[in-house]
Amino acid sequence: MSTDLLTDESCGLRERKKRETRRALNLAALDLVEERGFAAVTTEEIATRAGVSARTFFNYFPSKEAAVIGTTAEELESYAAALEEEVEGESPLDSLRRILAGMLAPASIDRELRAKRRRILLGEPSLAPALVGNNIRIENALTAALERRTGVRAGASLEPRLTVAVAIAAVRACIEHQQNGGSGRLERNIDQAFDRIAAGLR
Repeated sequence: MSTDLLTDESCGLRERKKRETRRALNLAALDLVEERGFAAVTTEEIATRAGVSARTFFNYFPSKEAAVIGTTAEELESYAAALEEEVEGESPLDSLRRILAGMLAPASIDRELRAKRRRILLGEPSLAPALVGNNIRIENALTAALERRTGVRAGASLEPRLTVAVAIAAVRACIEHQQNGGSGRLERNIDQAFDRIAAGLR
């Protein structure tokens, strides 16, 4: 076996281990918050539940808020790639509607983790500031992807960022609506929100 192949295999194993550790921390945070509430959980407890040290926790997440929300670089890349790829008959706003709703959908790839994340985001208004920060990261990644999709030089036009920002705001409004006792299912509310803004952004 060549040295290059050994190196590739070692890198692959390291990356897989990192993904597994990151997921374990994210799931531990979600489990603990679901059991006891966000305010009662510490980063040390999250690390212990995940079977790692407190120091390792901070190698992956800067805070317990980040561990709960848990959007990873890999996820950001996948969202951006999904937006950058044009689907026949689907406008950029339609693509954003599909991608953003999919972030909250229990039927996504990691059903258990995403279902827990969704329940907690709907039930913990105290996470709102951290969610805003997370949304900024998502907004920047999706704006860059939409610029590439439409062939617009970065920062040359307001339209890509405006489209992404309005789409994210629509989803956030639907989450906050339910956090504050609003009626309707989240999926249906998201559909209605996008229907209302679609005419002005197509």
